[in-house]
Amino acid sequence: MGGGKRPRRRHLSADEKALWDHVTQSVKRSSAAGTPLPLDDDDPEGSDETPAAPKKTRVRQRLMEPPPLPPTPNPIPLTHGTTAGMDRRTAQRLRRGKLDVEATLDLHGHTQAAAHRTLERFLHDGYMAGRRTVLVITGKGDRLGGRPGVLRDAVPRWFNEIPMRQWVAGFSYAAPKDGGDGALYVRLKRRKSSR
Repeated sequence: MGGGKRPRRRHLSADEKALWDHVTQSVKRSSAAGTPLPLDDDDPEGSDETPAAPKKTRVRQRLMEPPPLPPTPNPIPLTHGTTAGMDRRTAQRLRRGKLDVEATLDLHGHTQAAAHRTLERFLHDGYMAGRRTVLVITGKGDRLGGRPGVLRDAVPRWFNEIPMRQWVAGFSYAAPKDGGDGALYVRLKRRKSSR
């Protein structure tokens, strides 16, 4: 045993050095590669009895994080009367209650959790059936206390959340004949044909 002494490294012969220089001239350094490290397969005794082949090298690679995904454009938040998903004429007709309402959902008496589930199912089914305009009745809230209804505030917020956001093109308060600000006309997106 060497008693803690490091083994002596053998130097390359002139032929080995020439071969190494020839090989490395055609190699370009990769941005992901670090410094080549020699393999520790030297003869611990340092004997030169057998001619050695050129040393193999290991390349230490840096762990790289994958490139960031391109930012997905945030859809324009839906609010009462926003019309990013509709042409101007359709948006005006929606606000004025001039579009044919194809289905109605009344959320009176629902808890928030039950209303959310029911509304999600209603919009999904309407989208899948190819409906374009539906009416959602939320109620106006506490008339005596003057506080807006919980569902009246929550439903527009839910329209901006997945999965409802993928079905809703826009919404607006209903005309007085359909419930006024206690109801919403909802314009659903056109269903994409599955080809």
